[in-house]
Amino acid sequence: MTRTMVCLCLLIALLLARVSAAEPAPTWSPLRIAPMDLREAERLKEEAAVRRAELGYLYAIPAFLHLRQRYQFAHNTITYQKVDNPFGRFFVVRQPAGPETQDTMPNQDTLYGATFLDLDFGPYVLSVPGILDRYYAFNFIDAYFYNFDFVSSRTDGAAAGDYLIVGPAWKGAAPAGIRRVVHAPTRWINVYQRIHFRDAMDIANVHRLQDSIQLRPLAVYLDKTAVAAQPDPKEVLTANPLSVRNPREMLTMANAYMTMNPPPVEDRALVDSFKAVGIGPGASLPADAAGVDIIMKGAEQAQKTIASLYLTALETRHGWQLPRTDMGVRGGESAVPLHAMTQIRSIGYNAAKEAVYYLALTDQRGEALTPGDRYVLKFEKDQIPPVARNTPGFWSLVAYDSERFGFVKNDARKYVVRSSDKLVYDQDGSLTLHVQKEPPANPEKLPNWLPAPDRPQFVMMLRVFQGDGFVVEGRYTPPGIVKVPRSLD
Repeated sequence: MTRTMVCLCLLIALLLARVSAAEPAPTWSPLRIAPMDLREAERLKEEAAVRRAELGYLYAIPAFLHLRQRYQFAHNTITYQKVDNPFGRFFVVRQPAGPETQDTMPNQDTLYGATFLDLDFGPYVLSVPGILDRYYAFNFIDAYFYNFDFVSSRTDGAAAGDYLIVGPAWKGAAPAGIRRVVHAPTRWINVYQRIHFRDAMDIANVHRLQDSIQLRPLAVYLDKTAVAAQPDPKEVLTANPLSVRNPREMLTMANAYMTMNPPPVEDRALVDSFKAVGIGPGASLPADAAGVDIIMKGAEQAQKTIASLYLTALETRHGWQLPRTDMGVRGGESAVPLHAMTQIRSIGYNAAKEAVYYLALTDQRGEALTPGDRYVLKFEKDQIPPVARNTPGFWSLVAYDSERFGFVKNDARKYVVRSSDKLVYDQDGSLTLHVQKEPPANPEKLPNWLPAPDRPQFVMMLRVFQGDGFVVEGRYTPPGIVKVPRSLD
């Protein structure tokens, strides 16, 4: 070091010393280590471990639910459909949901299909016929219940096409004739199929489309005489996730499923944080009393977090719960706990780009909906649920009983009002829907009538499929449901 540099360093040190002497010592510093006794340190260490266990539980819940639904799919199709192996093929619903449907919040808009694929056995090809006059969608869902891709009227239009579905380990080029490649982030995925029907007379048209859809292993697509291996359903049915009775049993199954379906690389730091307490791919739950206690406390706190989000995560306006735009997809605020709550509340939740669901638990004044009252839902011309232009998008309104969230039988056998119905609009372009137990006295209002369920209370759901930017971006709010004064009955 030169003499000049030495002098410069001494000068800087002298100036810093004078500044330090002139200013009072700060009361806070990021470099300060707070005084603490060992007992307090051990308590904080345990609290941190419980928080990691809570986060691990929240991360594991969707994977466990995917494992659980895979088990139900295999068990039910083998038991009731009498098939030897259900994997790699669609099982479709041929009739609309009704009062006998046991599913929560069923719709009367689309006929469904579903399958599970193990992409370790190789790629599949989904062949979709031309669907020119209606909304359709195939939702691709990974082992953590995230929507990761779609083949739909929104993404691919009405033309026929063949789509190659590949797993995370696949490398190669798509064969000739493939329209595009669907890249799955996990080994196991499921696919939901939805095709819109307008009314009972339209169902036969949907059946023809269902019968035209093909799902084949790539080897069979290339050579019709080829025989492709499939996963053994006996292995899937070995452990019954429906029988879990405590968090340890659930997390043991979830750990194994996450090991089979490793999380994406971008989640690695997050996953490593809770692997330290025994949750995650390749992890083993602790057997010692202290470790077990941390897991149980974390699970308890996670369930409280889910309950809190269930009540507070969604904004309510005019009586409607407004869905968040980041539900069902990776990322977003409170991503891990919100996704866990979403899948418990509405398993397989769709992405806003495809469909948005508004749930009304009350009227616009916050009062419960009851079949003894009459209600109107009036959409001004600029409030009618907006769907994307030049698309087969549509909207629908249904009512469910507030306990089971299902349809209740009525004499009219009517459970939905759709935008595709022959609705009666007011002269100014507005639309008034009537929600009540008995049909309106004026027969001209019958197309706009939604029968109220004959239960102590009911709720309503507005669905918008392929909505425009206002819907997709969370800027649309339905108008409030207004109770008709009894003096006007």
